[in-house]
Amino acid sequence: MMINLINVGSDIGNITINAFNAIIESDIIVNYDNIDLSDLDTYLKDKEIIDNGLEKSESVEETGDNEVIIGLDESESEETGGNEVIIGLDESESEETGGNEVIIGLDESESVEETGDIYSKLEEYYLKMELAISRSSDKNVALICSNRRNIYGIANLLIQMSSKYNDVEFKIYPAVSPIDYSSAVLGAPLNDFVAIDLNNPIVSEKELKNKIKFALKNDFVLFVHNPIGDNGDKVNFNILKEVMDDFNDELLAGIVNESYRYEISRFNDINEESIRENSTLIIGNKLTYKLEDYMVTSSDYIVKPKFISQNIDFFERYLKDETPKGLDYDCEYLPCHKALEACDFCYCPFYPCADGLTGGEWIKDKDVWSCQHCDWIHLEEPCQAVRKGLEDILEDKNDLKTKHMELLKLRRECLLKTLK
Repeated sequence: MMINLINVGSDIGNITINAFNAIIESDIIVNYDNIDLSDLDTYLKDKEIIDNGLEKSESVEETGDNEVIIGLDESESEETGGNEVIIGLDESESEETGGNEVIIGLDESESVEETGDIYSKLEEYYLKMELAISRSSDKNVALICSNRRNIYGIANLLIQMSSKYNDVEFKIYPAVSPIDYSSAVLGAPLNDFVAIDLNNPIVSEKELKNKIKFALKNDFVLFVHNPIGDNGDKVNFNILKEVMDDFNDELLAGIVNESYRYEISRFNDINEESIRENSTLIIGNKLTYKLEDYMVTSSDYIVKPKFISQNIDFFERYLKDETPKGLDYDCEYLPCHKALEACDFCYCPFYPCADGLTGGEWIKDKDVWSCQHCDWIHLEEPCQAVRKGLEDILEDKNDLKTKHMELLKLRRECLLKTLK
């Protein structure tokens, strides 16, 4: 038979059709991290459910020093027959329990209720995994988990543990991942990105710092899973803050919690009280900005170039080296310059970039891209970088149209080089 490893996403509403069908076709439901499955009650009523170690209608029966019986329904006796599962037999207890139960042993020092350290928590999850593997010998089992337990991490665990046995079959059903969910809630913050589990217990401080530094140094958007450890532990979050302080703590960041609650701010203004164990955090790169209520990272929104006669005339003169470099005191528009900015590109070679990162915006309902608030192209360092790049692209005024994609690549390169 089969184990169906199913991620239901951030809530049941994010489950996929294939995963939903796999649940319906399963005989046994193992609720890996005790999520609310009440929305599926209609489809689960005839199935055996292992939820928080118990079926919903059952109670824990004390049977010995460390023993907990789970899986009894109302028609079954409190003895060890029927379909119950016994967890926690010590050496003095019999292994002959009859029926279809599965026995998974804890040693004398362990208890299911002890969750004060990582080993106790892992033991609880491992028991459920072993249970799913054992019951799949003659039943279809749906092993259900949420985004709180990374689906790929659970898949890793299932693959590792099932390798101890023969003929264990399983299929993995992803749902809306934490990355996709968080990105959709915030708007469009992702481009090329790196995903990091900030509280992996076997990752050293050195490794964690190196990963964060690599992502930031190479202009990746950073997706942070599990930003806060168990019991509100912020040790690794403080490591993230330390690296961000050294790199650039003014990058835009978004916090996403359950029920579509989110906050967007500069990283150095982040509201730490809003970050919980199940929160996700997306830290943008140099190309990330806030557009209305959304977090956006410049991507591949491309608009066909449009030119006016003054623009063409300017670049005809530019190619003949007849346009000013730096501040042009003879410019009739000099009074409108902010802080006496450079006049190298009175007309932008990238127009329309359709990218609000540098201050440009659409004039509402006019289909016109306005550069009125874009100052980047008039700053000294960007001017120098753009001039150098244009040497390899512009040979004729018509190249403004025919090489628009190359020009947009140059713009992106210059942005990454000159933005802080």
